[in-house]
Amino acid sequence: MSEHDKLVEELAVANSAAMFQNLALMGPLAERHLVDPAKVADWAAFFANGMENSVGNGPANRDHLQKVAARLRDYASQLVNIVKPLENRE
Repeated sequence: MSEHDKLVEELAVANSAAMFQNLALMGPLAERHLVDPAKVADWAAFFANGMENSVGNGPANRDHLQKVAARLRDYASQLVNIVKPLENRE
């Protein structure tokens, strides 16, 4: 395995861990009605749309903004998936 492959693997692991760490915090907060994951998902989608709409308005790299927007949308969909099990518990 090349050094590049090792770096890619480590970044993938770190990214996955960060996502689940975030969701692990969001779940208990949502259970206690301290945060509404659907609203957080709405905000993530809002920021994703803003990033895509700002492409070309500054020095930011278009590909970078699109990748960030895609990750925000993925995060939003993960949050929506948290809402469904919470609704079934009540």
